[in-house]
Amino acid sequence: MRYFFILLVLFSTLLAADSLVGEKKVSLITANGELLHIADIKFKPNGDAFSYQLTMVEQPFTSQFLSMRPFKCIMGIQQIMCHVPYPYSKSGFVTATDLSTLSYDLLFLHKNPAEYGINLWNGMLYKLSVEGGKITGLVYEVDMNTIASPPEDTDKPFPDDEVFEADVGNYVYPRLLIK
Repeated sequence: MRYFFILLVLFSTLLAADSLVGEKKVSLITANGELLHIADIKFKPNGDAFSYQLTMVEQPFTSQFLSMRPFKCIMGIQQIMCHVPYPYSKSGFVTATDLSTLSYDLLFLHKNPAEYGINLWNGMLYKLSVEGGKITGLVYEVDMNTIASPPEDTDKPFPDDEVFEADVGNYVYPRLLIK
């Protein structure tokens, strides 16, 4: 039994590491399971961690000038989502158990199409985890005012008590997939 447990842990570690190697696509997922390709990512092993290079794709984004700032947005009938590039330097490394720095490269703001401008408290953070050889993310709510000035720890800009569970029914793209 003990050897079975060791093999199980070893297999799950290898499976998690495999999901962090090579080129992958980043997609948002609707509640109906439809995928929307938003970025490409390339992972490289680097010691006990993995470095990554994330490249946002041109489509489906459109350039918008909101609240006196340029954004790349996904224009929807129910909701507009705008990508928010993380403005501070960070480690740029992830592990199978800590994908937070990648989460900060996939920050979004959302707004109703009828609203003018943006509200920084409408931030979206996808908490990422490795599951079954792929990376999945679930939307959480954050106040982007938190990163209006440099946080003390740029690798962890949002304290745990400022990241809130979201009602996924309020979001067009409540999930994210890297595969």
